[in-house]
Amino acid sequence: MKEFKIGKQEFKMPTQWSEITLATYVKMAELDEKKEDIGMAELYLLKVIEALCGVEEGDLDDLTLEGVNELSVEVGFLKEEPAWSNTKHIKIEDIDYVFPTDLNKLTMGEYISIKTLQDAQTTKSGIIPYILAIILRPGKLEVNDETGKEEWIQDKFNVANLEWRKDLFMKQPVFDLMGPVTFFLNGSGAFTTNTKDSIPVV
Repeated sequence: MKEFKIGKQEFKMPTQWSEITLATYVKMAELDEKKEDIGMAELYLLKVIEALCGVEEGDLDDLTLEGVNELSVEVGFLKEEPAWSNTKHIKIEDIDYVFPTDLNKLTMGEYISIKTLQDAQTTKSGIIPYILAIILRPGKLEVNDETGKEEWIQDKFNVANLEWRKDLFMKQPVFDLMGPVTFFLNGSGAFTTNTKDSIPVV
């Protein structure tokens, strides 16, 4: 984390993928979608830094150009496509959440829920936490009676806790979550933010 001050107020900014939550990732991806609409390179860079710091629009307006230049060096990691982990399960607050073993075998309920929620989003990236809330569910590690092999078994899908689960995942490190979601994002869940031409000249 990069720590800096504006006056007496302190801020922290992630400087590597492992420090970014899903909520921050979604904000960054939505910014990337709107990059052309933002237009001014310096404004886009400021918005990137705001998103990384988790602050409201305008909270960093008192940053100097020198300060922005210094911070722009720290956001260079966004240009690197992360190697997402592809784990079978993660533990959050003592609950095991299990990824599906084969995303080609989604149930109709899962598929229809994803498509319905996707149509309701105003950005392409807004569907990401909902996909996770649908495909990443509580489960248990069971032993196959015949083979003796252990395997993770998901709880049956239902929409009851969908919003709650989405909010829970938004607080988690994105690095542990995005691997399986790439299946739904044309083979790549990563976005790259080109900061090279967004650095203002002092």
